[in-house]
Amino acid sequence: MRATNEHSAEPQHSSALERRLGEDSSASASRRQALVVLPAALLGVCGALAGPQPAVAAAAVEAESLPSTSGREETDTTITHAVAITIGIADRALKSAAERTIGDKSIIPDAEPVGRVVIGLYGNAVPRTVSNFLALVESGNLVGTTFSRVLAGEYIQAGKQGAKRLGAVEVPPTVQANPEVSAASAFRLPHYRPGTVSLALGENDEEPQVRARPEYRPVEFLITTGPGPVPRLNGQNIVFGRVLEGMSVVGQITQVPVFGPSPVGNSLAFNSLASAIGDDRAATVRRKYGKPLKAVVILGSEVLPTVPQAP
Repeated sequence: MRATNEHSAEPQHSSALERRLGEDSSASASRRQALVVLPAALLGVCGALAGPQPAVAAAAVEAESLPSTSGREETDTTITHAVAITIGIADRALKSAAERTIGDKSIIPDAEPVGRVVIGLYGNAVPRTVSNFLALVESGNLVGTTFSRVLAGEYIQAGKQGAKRLGAVEVPPTVQANPEVSAASAFRLPHYRPGTVSLALGENDEEPQVRARPEYRPVEFLITTGPGPVPRLNGQNIVFGRVLEGMSVVGQITQVPVFGPSPVGNSLAFNSLASAIGDDRAATVRRKYGKPLKAVVILGSEVLPTVPQAP
């Protein structure tokens, strides 16, 4: 009888255990379901609370993939004015001693006209630099002056200040002080295209005593010759225009022979040594590199009444 009771109690215990295990399994399943549902609910809540964040993050990624223009404004290169410069090339740099006379106002020889260069000016980008250049052209003080430097493949340069008798420019009083020479925004435009015209500040070849004068006003300008860009000029000179007509004339000027370091000997080494020890004579010699051995003369200059169509 006890055996029967013990035997009959075993199934009852098993049933109770199974029920408990069943309850535990159901509870576990409920908990697992709750655990699955809860993150989804939390994600939904988080998404509702932080809805703008994914959009901001996407925008940030997109911004990182694009070039930043923060703090930069596009420079207005509208051509507001145009000037024409007629150029001639002589067969030598200076008049011979026999040709010079007492009181001669110029010792620059007569030059054969080779054409004219038309320059469009960016009056909106650098208004003071452009107004000074216009004043220089209108004064007639460019006529009879010469290009002081010719570096084929880089630039040609004119407007160097000094004695008119020697082919240099005497700056008229209508040229005013130029605050743009100390404004970073004036140096934004690069020297990438042939025919770029800029105020020669970093590439200035005037004598130091000329630049030290209280009344000094920079007017020396350069024109890039091409065919490639001249990136070393960027950030040193103020681009204020470009050639609209006459790049073939610029090309003719680059064919003029120039003064430079001797291809043989130790002149470059001596100049480098002199520069290293602070000898001013090295800088004086370098300022003469590129000096034309035939006078490249400005025979005429004028402000054009209308602006030609830009190429």
